[in-house]
Amino acid sequence: MNKGYLCLVTLPGITCGVVVSRGKVISAPPVVKGCKGWEIKRFREWIVKGKNFSTNNTGNRRKSDFYETPYSLTRLLLEKEKLVGAILEPAVGGGAIGKVLNEYQYSYTGYDVENDFLKQTQKYDTIITNPPYSLSQKFILKAKENARKKIVFLLPLSYLHGKKRYDEIWLDRTFPLARIYVFTRYPLLGERLRQDGKHNTGMMVYAWYIWERDYKGEPTIKWLDNNEFILPIKR
Repeated sequence: MNKGYLCLVTLPGITCGVVVSRGKVISAPPVVKGCKGWEIKRFREWIVKGKNFSTNNTGNRRKSDFYETPYSLTRLLLEKEKLVGAILEPAVGGGAIGKVLNEYQYSYTGYDVENDFLKQTQKYDTIITNPPYSLSQKFILKAKENARKKIVFLLPLSYLHGKKRYDEIWLDRTFPLARIYVFTRYPLLGERLRQDGKHNTGMMVYAWYIWERDYKGEPTIKWLDNNEFILPIKR
């Protein structure tokens, strides 16, 4: 019998168990063995590197941390969450979030590399963004300084974990976490955006995190069902 450890793997539309030993897949069901080239490449990256749970985290992140947000992720949020007052998007990138803000009749100010958000002092009522992951904690802390009422960030669900985040972000009761909206399917960020908001699936759970100044009580969990925006698997 092959010795190794069991690893749960999710490919686009497929979830299965495989046995891994010394960085090699030594046992896998036929559905994995029958995958096409691009699926096998992605599969090997995820398994061999062990800790990589998303194609956004293969060890080869873009230097700019530029991973645009599929339009549907912001549309689903704005169907549930109202933004208030003067709005800032501090990591506007290609304008994906801003485009949807305009669709929902919100005007906003956008910053990017040329306007270093971490050095800004201008106040806004709401700050919304998909932050560069490498600067996400600094962005959150800066947003708590510059936002008057609400902060809305797209982050991995695993961002709830970590001692430093717990001490510096989650324990704060002046501008606490009020709720999170978890997506029912894993959205893949970093692809070319489609106008209809559809996207492939990745392997990282994402959620919108909502902070509200002087919010009282414990944070709540809500869900956003993005299943209808998942692209069919290519065979």
